[in-house]
Amino acid sequence: MKKLSNRGFTLVELLAVIAILGILMTVGTAAVTVYIGKSREQAMDTIASTSYDGAVNYMMENNIVLNQGESVEIEILDTLYEAEGLIDRPTDPYDNSKTCDGTVKVTNKTNSSTIGLDDYQFEVTVTCSGAKGVTHKYPED
Repeated sequence: MKKLSNRGFTLVELLAVIAILGILMTVGTAAVTVYIGKSREQAMDTIASTSYDGAVNYMMENNIVLNQGESVEIEILDTLYEAEGLIDRPTDPYDNSKTCDGTVKVTNKTNSSTIGLDDYQFEVTVTCSGAKGVTHKYPED
């Protein structure tokens, strides 16, 4: 009679390996999800910063000077991207098939007789998919 070999894995050993792999996948998925969320937030901040730069260039190229207390709103998608070509198309970090939109509100809050870009407050509001958006003020408070 031939003796059978007992070289295989037991059911307990296989279950332990499967449990360990499940735990590793859960931790890995959570880490990737956090990383993706942070990178999307960074992309929104970059869009706001680029829109600020575009608004500054727009005001300089068009010789826009605001009197004390006066303000103007500049559309990010319509004016800075399409009409003037001052910024790249702001692609939505949450849905690449869409674009982000928003405004740059520029206000002269100074009472000085000389006016420069340092006297202006830029409030950039960017809106992307759904209710996802960000607002930044330049110069920062």
